[in-house]
This record gives sequence, structure tokens and C-alpha cells, in this order.
Amino acid sequence: MRIGRLLNICMFVLLFSAQAAGQIASPGKLSSSHASLEGVKNCTRCHNFGEKTFRDNCLTCHTEIRSRVSAKQGYHYFTRKLECAKCHKEHHGREFELVRWNPSSFDHKQTGFLLEGKHGSLECRKCHTASNIKAADIRRKGASVLSQTYLGLSTDCATCHDDEHRGQLKGCADCHGTESWKQTRFSHDRARFRLEGRHAGVTCGKCHPEKDDGKQRNGDTRYIQFKGISFSACTACHEDHHKGAFGSDCRKCHSPAGWKQLRIAEGSFDHARTHFPLEGRHANVACAACHTGGDFAKYRDADLSRCTTCHRDYHEGQFADRKDAGACDACHTVQGFTPSRYEPAQHAATRFPLRGAHEAIPCGRCHENIEINGKQSPRFRWTDLSCRGCHADPHAGQFDARVAEQGCTGCHDVESWHVWQFDHANTKFPLTGLHRDLLCEKCHTRGLIDGKETVRFRFPDTRCGACHTDAHRGQFAEADGTTECARCHETYGWRRVRFDHATMSRFALTGKHADLPCTRCHKSEIQDGISFVRYRPLDFQCATCHTTGR
Repeated sequence: MRIGRLLNICMFVLLFSAQAAGQIASPGKLSSSHASLEGVKNCTRCHNFGEKTFRDNCLTCHTEIRSRVSAKQGYHYFTRKLECAKCHKEHHGREFELVRWNPSSFDHKQTGFLLEGKHGSLECRKCHTASNIKAADIRRKGASVLSQTYLGLSTDCATCHDDEHRGQLKGCADCHGTESWKQTRFSHDRARFRLEGRHAGVTCGKCHPEKDDGKQRNGDTRYIQFKGISFSACTACHEDHHKGAFGSDCRKCHSPAGWKQLRIAEGSFDHARTHFPLEGRHANVACAACHTGGDFAKYRDADLSRCTTCHRDYHEGQFADRKDAGACDACHTVQGFTPSRYEPAQHAATRFPLRGAHEAIPCGRCHENIEINGKQSPRFRWTDLSCRGCHADPHAGQFDARVAEQGCTGCHDVESWHVWQFDHANTKFPLTGLHRDLLCEKCHTRGLIDGKETVRFRFPDTRCGACHTDAHRGQFAEADGTTECARCHETYGWRRVRFDHATMSRFALTGKHADLPCTRCHKSEIQDGISFVRYRPLDFQCATCHTTGR
């Protein structure tokens, strides 16, 4: 055999020498993937002359294929009887594609992984992605290979799917199929805790809580806990309502068939035989509401004459300084907390007797809930019984000085807020003339004072110009820009003037001037769209008004 092989090599060398280099020995250019093997000296790296197969030579370089064939895995193992050259043709030039196949007609069963259920409708590259390739020998080949190869995937579900259970369970196929993730075939009979009685009807989430580990799976960091759930005692899931009074073995009295199936039926005990007969609303209270923790001897030596033995002081000690130390039955009965037995006559004996409009106000309007000792309770104690103690100042502090001296009752009384006693003559602006006929709202309009909307009662400027527009457009203004309207006008009427042309102007009316109507000289003008009478300045030259002729 060795001699025959040597003769074949010699014949090949002689043939090569007789022809131009590479023209007869090679049937064509190698593909770009094998370009480094070009040349007659490299032929034997792939070809075994004199033998029918050279598959072992291919596997010498393509170790990733060899390792999978040896492990009896993958497509090349199940098609191992085929020659490599059957599918991968060579010597067809640099641009020729060695891997030529049609994914749509490919039989995936030849890979050893049958596509069933929803796997059958997936595109190849849905699974065969670079991120799903975990095999180290394939990943070492670099990104260009990872984006094209179909090697390197495992048949484990976790290759393509995130482990939603965070490693708690093994063997996805034990519970899930390929048809749907949510259609599980898990039976709790296979678990260490069999579901019996009422447990069988409990939803999974009641016992298997949702956790969050901060690690995203399918865009979510939450998962359901299946491992590490304690079930050795009922109290692992259920609260011990008896607070340990009957021990830790709940099954002595209860069973999975139902919590209320007890040896002692509810209501069979005659409470009238105790020192606290159940009367009024107490008769309808469940035993566990008072006997918390199952402690039926809890109140044996307790003082049950005081409601606060069982009930918290809803008023948070506001009546503790009364003679009865705030006994609840002074206002309430066992028939119900509301309505109370507190009468108006009792309120009249307090520091704040109800009079006037206060008598018609519902109790809750004044006795609103406030926080006392960190808890909500109706308010019954006040340190300030003045009007300001309950009512906000609607005047925004405009009468602080007056209220400090007289209180709100200087103007108002308890009969009605809208009835007041106010004399404008005692102010800095007594009402005279036509001012007396004006409605209050005409001058006292609403506006903002320190950011609060209210009716304005205080005016820093009481001159006419503060309220009235100057009809003369500043013709009679003084050097400081103000106009003293009272020199000519009075409050009994705007048109009643007391102007003396001889003493109050620079042009005394004499002769026929005295008989002229004012409008002959003082004519109307329009300025900025507003009409007014011109009084100043006027030219006193005769020719301004009279034509002299020749």
C-alpha cells in the first residue's frame, strides 16, 4: 500500500511538471473559505489519492463538526454516512458558496431535534441567533461566524428561553409542552404537600407569592416562588388567631375541610352566666372580636364597668377632667355609639352656650375630626373661644386693630353674619351728598390683599381721583400731579359747580364776555378717542377769538 501510494504521488508530480503550474492539476479555484489551501503543494491536505473518501481530512480542520459527530449530536452525526463533498462542492471559484441549502425544505428531524408544536412555525433565525449560541468552540470563532452558523445550540429549553423560575425547577418538559407555555400538566400530588379540602380550591398565587430579584427575564424582573415555602405547620401560611393560646397544632380543632368546623359551635355559650351579659350591639359581636387570640379567660378579672377596658377612648382624653372622668355612658349607650344623648341644655352649661345662628349648625361643623395623639378624633376642647378661634378672617386683617379692641361683635352679631352695625361717619371718609345713596359694593369691591381675595375696606387714598376718572384730563392738576376736585365740585352733584371766573382764572369775564355761554370759548376736543372740554391752556389774545378786519 505504501509503495502504491508513493507511485501515485510520483505520477502526480510528473504530470504537474509537464504542464503549466496549476492549469491541469487543479480543476478550478478554491472558494474564499479555503483560499489559503490554494496550490499544488496543499492538495494532499484535503485529498487522499487512491481512496474514495477524504472525510477524515475535512474533520481534521473542522473540529467543531468532529466533536459533535463523536458526541453523536447534531445534523452531521445523523448524516455521517454522506461524504462532505456531497453537500459542500469545491473548485468552483472564490465566490462560490460552500453552504448551499434551502431552509424551507430542510428536515429538522435530521438534527435530532424534532420541531413540534409552536416550534414548527418559527423561522430558523428565531432560534439560530448569535446570542443563543453557548458552545465555547463556536463562540471562539468570532462575530462573523456567529452571525451565520447554525452550530452551537443546545436542545435544552434554556438555550432559547429564559428560565422564568430562576433555577427552582428542573426539566421544563415535566410541566410544559411545545403547544403553549401556559398549558401546564403539573399535579400537586407529585409535590410534598398534597392539596386537600379547601386547599384544593385555592389559587396558586395565594401560596406561591410573586418575587422580584431585579433581573429581567422577558422584560420582567418578577417571578413566582415555588421552592423554599414552608408547610410543616399551618401557621406558615395562616395567622394564628388564637395567638398561641391553644398551642401550635391547629389540627386539634380545625381541618382542611373548613376553618369554621369546630368542636365548640359559635353562639352555643351563654354569656349571661358571666359578669358581663351581652346587651345591645354587644349581642351581635363575634366571639373572636373580643376574645382575640382565643383567650377566653382574658376578661375574667377585668373591670368591665368602664367601656375603655375594651374600647379605646375615641375622644383621646378630652373629657378626662370631668367629674365622671369621661365615662362613656354619660353620652352613649350599648345600643349604638350614635346618636349621642348629649342635649342642647347641656351645651348651654358649657363655656360656649349656643346662641343665634350657632344653634342651627350641625355638631360636626364645629366638632370636626382632628389629630390627637396621632389619631383622628372629633374636637371638643378649645383654648380660644373668640370668633377668630373658629372663623377665618374674611377681611384679611383690615380690621385687626378694631377686632383686638372690640372683637367681631363690634360690627356683627351671632344672629347673622349679614346683619351688622356700622357708622360710616366714624371713619376717615364720612358719606355726604350722593355718596350716601351708593350701594356699599360700588366702592367696596373685591380684590387681593396679601394674596387673599376679599372685599376692600381700607383705602390709602380717599381723594376724588382715587375712585373717579378726571374728566378734565389733568388740566387742573397741581405741580404734584393731583387735582383738587372740591375747589369746583361738591358731593351733591357733579354738575353743581362753584367756579368764579374772576378769582379762579387769569381771564376775568367783563362786558359782553360775562353773558357768553361757556361753550363759546371752551370747546370740546377728542384726544386718544376720548372727548373732553378744553379749559387750559387758552390764548387770551383778542384775535384768537375775534376777526379784526382791515
